[in-house]
Amino acid sequence: MKLHSRNWLSISSLLPIFASAIHLHVNADIVIAQVAPMTNPIVAEGKEINLGIRIAIDAANARQDIPGQKIILRTEDDQLDPEKTVALIRKLAKSDTLALLNVIGSPTMAKILQERVLEAEKIPLIGVIPGSEALRKPMNPYVFHVRASDSEQYRRLIRNALTIGLNRIAVVYLDTPPVKAGVQTVDHLLKEASLTTVAQIAIPINGDKLHAEAIKSLKTANPNLILLALPGQIAGEVVNAYRSQGMHAQITSLSYGNAEAICQGASAEAARGVSIAQILPSIRNTAIPLVRQFNEDFQRFSAQNSKPNNMQFEGYVSARVLIEGIKRINGAPSREKLIRALNSMQNINLGGFPIDYSPSKHHGSEYVEIGVLTNGCTMLY
Repeated sequence: MKLHSRNWLSISSLLPIFASAIHLHVNADIVIAQVAPMTNPIVAEGKEINLGIRIAIDAANARQDIPGQKIILRTEDDQLDPEKTVALIRKLAKSDTLALLNVIGSPTMAKILQERVLEAEKIPLIGVIPGSEALRKPMNPYVFHVRASDSEQYRRLIRNALTIGLNRIAVVYLDTPPVKAGVQTVDHLLKEASLTTVAQIAIPINGDKLHAEAIKSLKTANPNLILLALPGQIAGEVVNAYRSQGMHAQITSLSYGNAEAICQGASAEAARGVSIAQILPSIRNTAIPLVRQFNEDFQRFSAQNSKPNNMQFEGYVSARVLIEGIKRINGAPSREKLIRALNSMQNINLGGFPIDYSPSKHHGSEYVEIGVLTNGCTMLY
């Protein structure tokens, strides 16, 4: 049967439109999003992590890591309000957003898990801060943790303390269920050494007026090590208040008491000597390819006169993990394909930083080191 010439002309005239539609589908932007506190001073890390994510994305787009496609970042400020976080995630999930990055805050992540938001919306999340076991068990098929868990950090900090003879340990922690559950890890580790904490002091998330009571309790307990499980700003305020009373016990912190925020809440002199668990290599160790790439990308894509820090590096690494997953997708990206791709990332060397996922394992890294704040609030490790 021959095609009528008029019909052929009609069909042929539509071919460019069809081709354009196919091209737009294949080469559409890849949209990812971060929902985190951007304006709440208690959790100042949101902006820093967001900057690290943007640097990783800008660098990936410049290198054309995803040939023919551009990665776009949407940023939503949840103001550290779990209800708002849930609403924003539901809104983003109804759009073309492929995945989420770096949710911040124990109450926020607990709310997401309790309401099974990610399961309902079928959208993956890469990177959660903090790394409480209560936010990791049971494993959620839509959540891919990047950083080492709080338990791994507690274990490293406690073992280091006991090795150097610090055995009168007080814990000052944020009064939220996930963080409180993490303190039980300290109890377990000390019990193995036939020890107990000399004090456990809870601080409400907006409880700055209660710092004086915490300091009074620490003075009574007379520890030789104070372990902080607090956001950086609050941790810095506690450090400052404690040192201002002329007390000199060693102070150590989990990684989310990050150096920059502690130094904003405390003077450089008060912060000197504070040790902090680090869940990523030092940004000064450019012998590690991932660190060297971060510094090069930071110089190229960050604002002038800005300085790199560890929180930016965490956002950068989380974004690099996500981008590596996207690169492993065959065909047009989808959330389902991305989850399969991430699950296939077993024993991946991300430029000298190992990441290991599988369908039954969603905590990517176990890296923990200990850094110390030196003169001028410089972190060394």
